Amino acid sequence: MASKPVDVRVRSGLKAGAVERLSTGDAATVRELVAARADRDGTVAANAQAVLGQLSNQDGVDALCTLWAKDRDEGLGALIAQCRYVASKPADLRLLTALKARRRAEQVNNEKVVTRLLPLLEDSDETVRAGAEEHLRRVQPGPAQDALCEAAIRNVRGPAAQICIETGKRPSDPERACLLLVVTGQLDAYFAEDFEFQNLRLAMERARETEQAQVMDVYRQGDVRWSGFIVAGGGGRGKPVGSKPLSACSEREIRLWIDSKLRHSDWQELFAGFLQLPAKYGFPLLDRFRQSGWQPEQAEMRSLYQQVLADSEGKLLPPPKEPSATSSCFEQWLARGREAELTKLSEQELLSRLGEAAPPDGVAIVAALAQQAKPGSEAAKTILASRHWLARLAGYASGLTYDLKTDAVSDPNLWITDLAGSAGVLEVWPSTATPADLEELSNAPAEAFAGKLGAVRKVLQTVMGHRITTGVVEEMVVEAGEFAVVVDDFEEVE
Repeated sequence: MASKPVDVRVRSGLKAGAVERLSTGDAATVRELVAARADRDGTVAANAQAVLGQLSNQDGVDALCTLWAKDRDEGLGALIAQCRYVASKPADLRLLTALKARRRAEQVNNEKVVTRLLPLLEDSDETVRAGAEEHLRRVQPGPAQDALCEAAIRNVRGPAAQICIETGKRPSDPERACLLLVVTGQLDAYFAEDFEFQNLRLAMERARETEQAQVMDVYRQGDVRWSGFIVAGGGGRGKPVGSKPLSACSEREIRLWIDSKLRHSDWQELFAGFLQLPAKYGFPLLDRFRQSGWQPEQAEMRSLYQQVLADSEGKLLPPPKEPSATSSCFEQWLARGREAELTKLSEQELLSRLGEAAPPDGVAIVAALAQQAKPGSEAAKTILASRHWLARLAGYASGLTYDLKTDAVSDPNLWITDLAGSAGVLEVWPSTATPADLEELSNAPAEAFAGKLGAVRKVLQTVMGHRITTGVVEEMVVEAGEFAVVVDDFEEVE
């Protein structure tokens, strides 16, 4: 066989029937073999075809696959399918040839793989199209399925949308899921989940203009189930023309709104809502703010934000301090419970002492127990059953016997229900607070600002003071974007 150049070497080998040797050839050899298929010498052409059918060098396989992908030569395509050749690189070529060879693509539940598969749903090669569809039908919930669903939303009449409709695939985000159901015409499924348009309204707030238009096209079709979905007139581009005040939303709507803002890390909107929402919604958000590292841009709001974070730090009593002459007796009793003598005792030893302790000592023992026991524990239950109301109050003040999720404290003692009862402090809307409300809270005894509920009261006092002294009365609203919608004759969900 001639040694050079490559075209001469390959043709000489083909003429001599050196099929096995040529099958290990590199990319340059394979390119000459592909050209030799059209040689006027029948022996050379036949041997070239034979060599291409038994390539053993991956560089050669890659070269053949590259030539096929460029011109979609039917003969090369048949070889890839017959011999099940798959290119090693680049990734797009590897995927394309895997489909042509009827092999499964690796990591089909990968967002990048799905992104590469989507254009192949409309490939000119029927085998590639069928393979891409088969792979996408097997995609599981997660980022990969989300990518498929987003493609369906972008083109509701395309093959991705058809796959989602037939297989029931939906985005993981409930708002985008509702949007998909609407724009792809799956209205029965949509109304079974979101008949009051709650998730759809949140989706519309972030939807692209084309997506909003798609929703409106469906709305205009006249389905009677859309009777509560009203298009607000007026307003210009970029200026929402419809809204629903948070104060007019049901508990479910508020929680949906909060969940949506958290998912999208919309901290500015969340903080604006926090300043209006009752503490049962707003107070738990403070830890999320603290973890986010976000800060308001406006100096005044940043100062307020930092203050409420400080007010709520830990949700328990502040670190113990030396009682002063102005400290209440109750504070001094609680502080004693954090001193070395009691903190050295075990939980069982403290509980044993609690049964026989006088009320002041009982308060100190409860404060010590709060350093060891957890809410809902046997120690907490023992404190709730104490015959001394001051010991029971200490349980609430230390946070040991109270859960912020509880809407009320039940105790036969008026002081406990007044100071520890959460129904009032957790239900107050700061946006509707009056100067008299602020004065009443400011005049509460020191015990009212101890423990978890005490932290709530501190935050409430700070927010109320800001709103009343600065005259900020603007209502926070749930907006639905350019094509804003509101719920008509809304019935509150319990």
